[in-house]
Amino acid sequence: MSDKVKSYLNLQWIRKVLHGLDDLLHFFIALFLIIAAIMVLIKAVPGLFHANIPAIIHALNDILLALIIMELLWPVLKFLKREPFTLDPFLYVGIISSTRRILLIEAEHSLTSRITEGGMTTINWQVPIELGVNVAVILVLAIALRITHHSSIRKTVANHKEE
Repeated sequence: MSDKVKSYLNLQWIRKVLHGLDDLLHFFIALFLIIAAIMVLIKAVPGLFHANIPAIIHALNDILLALIIMELLWPVLKFLKREPFTLDPFLYVGIISSTRRILLIEAEHSLTSRITEGGMTTINWQVPIELGVNVAVILVLAIALRITHHSSIRKTVANHKEE
């Protein structure tokens, strides 16, 4: 065999090994994400059985965190199945994260809603500003999600017309 053929075969072998290692790492990442989501849900269960609001809020926070972790699992699973990469899971994570933050802000605000100073009640303006920013993030991500769905539908229709 010539040197060119030998080096080409070595490169193909190296590529196969690297693809195999990449698949193995993605498999372990998927497994760790599932384990992390299960651990978060186990941590949330006791909070569901307490009658106090802070415990329920923390349980809801943990449940939404598990949902975020599971959404991060989808791109890894798609990679392992060799499906095309999409932004949808990351857009969903952003929407869920902002919703989670809004719920936490509202819960914290309802527990300590006003600060009394010398008989006068003042409003903490940081709360409405942070809520507004999170709502704006949700709207932008929802629009981005709509755009990506619209473009994927157009690609599907174009592919069917070609066939």
